[in-house]
Amino acid sequence: QQQQQQPTVAMLLSGGVDSSVALNILTRQGYNVTAFYLKIWLEDELAHLGQCPWEDDYRVCQEVCEQAGVPLESISLQDEYR
Repeated sequence: QQQQQQPTVAMLLSGGVDSSVALNILTRQGYNVTAFYLKIWLEDELAHLGQCPWEDDYRVCQEVCEQAGVPLESISLQDEYR
């Protein structure tokens, strides 16, 4: 009996628990998942903080995708948010 392949799913990862769990559920259900991280932080607005909070979020996304065997693409939307 031929097994039907699940569709491909594009999903956004934030680095938080909800999107990480959703990614794991989709992969366990056999979906072919590609994850995307949207970089929207405006670095000039964050210069006074002395840190880039998106870097920690992105690192978490990388780890989650590596564990799940899912590709991760980063998309910069910083210009669009100006």
